Amino acid sequence: MGRKLNISLLTIGAMGDTQPFVSLAVRLKQRGHTVKLAARPDFAPLAASYDVEFSPLGNPYKSLLRNEEVATAIGSGNMLKMIIKQASDSKQRKAFFDRLDTDAMRAVEGAEAIIYKSSWIPFYSIAEKLGVPSASAMFMPLTRTRSFPSFLIGGGKNRGRMIDSLLWRITEQFIWQVSRNFDNKMRNELLDLPRLPFWGPSARRLERTPLFYAYSPIVLPRPTDWPASIHVTGFWFSDPPSGWTPPSDLVAFLENGPPPVYVGFGSMPSGSAEDTLKLILKALELSHQRGILLSGWAGIGEERKLPEYAFGVQSVPHSWLFPRLSAVVHHGGAGTTGAGLRAGVPSVVTPFVADQPNWARRIEEMGVGPRAIPFRELTAELLADDIRQAISDTAMRQRASDIGRRISSEDGVGTAIDLFERFVEQGS
Repeated sequence: MGRKLNISLLTIGAMGDTQPFVSLAVRLKQRGHTVKLAARPDFAPLAASYDVEFSPLGNPYKSLLRNEEVATAIGSGNMLKMIIKQASDSKQRKAFFDRLDTDAMRAVEGAEAIIYKSSWIPFYSIAEKLGVPSASAMFMPLTRTRSFPSFLIGGGKNRGRMIDSLLWRITEQFIWQVSRNFDNKMRNELLDLPRLPFWGPSARRLERTPLFYAYSPIVLPRPTDWPASIHVTGFWFSDPPSGWTPPSDLVAFLENGPPPVYVGFGSMPSGSAEDTLKLILKALELSHQRGILLSGWAGIGEERKLPEYAFGVQSVPHSWLFPRLSAVVHHGGAGTTGAGLRAGVPSVVTPFVADQPNWARRIEEMGVGPRAIPFRELTAELLADDIRQAISDTAMRQRASDIGRRISSEDGVGTAIDLFERFVEQGS
């Protein structure tokens, strides 16, 4: 593309909603574009480590998830319970929405193009107001299809065409109704745009711009009943920041024995971090494995002296760490699922809510991990059994290795940028 643009990237959510946009920002800059990333304030250090200009959106997300009642609701795996809790808590609701509108408008000042997280409809409204080329991106499928059940609700189980169709419609309304009042208030008071209908913007209206699903078609092929504007690009992976070097004590731990198991639940709160730590350590003992524990936003093992067979980390690039492991135990977030697959090692998935049970189901169906254990059902004994299977099943390990090579050959970020640049050129 000859023309270089000022591009604003907009996302809200946790690490899984932000790290891929950092990857996108880095590659757009390499193409010569000027890029600004807007996300929750938690991720300013992440953006800085990649030399990406950053603009904060609203309040820190970590503090919202560390609310004890919210953490317990998420840990229960009950999506409805989580939604009711967040909807009924006025203080929590205010903290979530506070300044998102004005901060987002500040972030797009001077933007000649916008790429935004598709599940947050207010970003669509901002793009509409600016009238510049825009596209949306998401890390799990949220577009209705007959090819598979809703990825957000229902646990990915086929319930027949009528029920599956209903669950897709509920999914669409859930995404819209969460932000409807906020969006229409913003359109009225800040954007001078007419309110969107009660049922949200029409699919035809949304299809005017590209939608990039940032996961691999190897894992979940693109449905044939989706419109041409929807693309499955491949995962948006990140390499470590320039100049990053692994901690010497972590390298020493890796070299001082057989490849360990990774255990981490990302930004998912787990109710009691202490109880979760005890469960993990017991599972490692029972399976006779060494482990690397990610403290995550739940703070698992933070400021705790761990036994010699366990090593705690706050953050380390998955692209560097995962290929050095025997297996990865995780919550089934899209980004961690993709990183585990690319590393070519089996995954043990313990899903919490939303899309996680569906990625767990795909891991099992592809034969690259044992049957998932929902986090609410997790015990040390069950986790130890799954770890043993992931390490000892040679056929599973070979399948994981084969799929890892295939996914490593994809360039999801590059594909998305090619498509977006082509879209901009065709419209100019």
